[in-house]
Amino acid sequence: MIRAILVAAGLSLATAALAVSPALSVKDEMKQIVEPASNTLFAVGGEVDPANGPGQPKAAAARWTAAVEAAAALKGVASDLQTPTLARDAAGWQDFARQMAAASAAAEQAARTRDGAGLAAAANALSDTCSGCHARYMPRTAG
Repeated sequence: MIRAILVAAGLSLATAALAVSPALSVKDEMKQIVEPASNTLFAVGGEVDPANGPGQPKAAAARWTAAVEAAAALKGVASDLQTPTLARDAAGWQDFARQMAAASAAAEQAARTRDGAGLAAAANALSDTCSGCHARYMPRTAG
């Protein structure tokens, strides 16, 4: 009986996730998924970056897990952004989405292996990708 309840709950969650993701606009994906996930990666990347010196405390296992989960979420969004109907132009949008996917995959791998330098480098690459994409597709207006 408990097994049936767990299976049903799992199917329900999977169905809900599938129902929500395609319905999200790019703006909603950015606000609800990308912003919190990238903030997690940036924070953990800074915490574990060996360039910050040997005196820094070691990151707790939960922080590495959070980084793995954040990177996986970003990979999912990067995949969504590569959908042809979301492309804003022929090549640039796809290039940024692929760069996001690559940086997210590198971050996930580094977090899984607890490679601080690798996670910091992947977080920096992700930041550069985000900045470049936003400069092109989300320009700020003065005023």
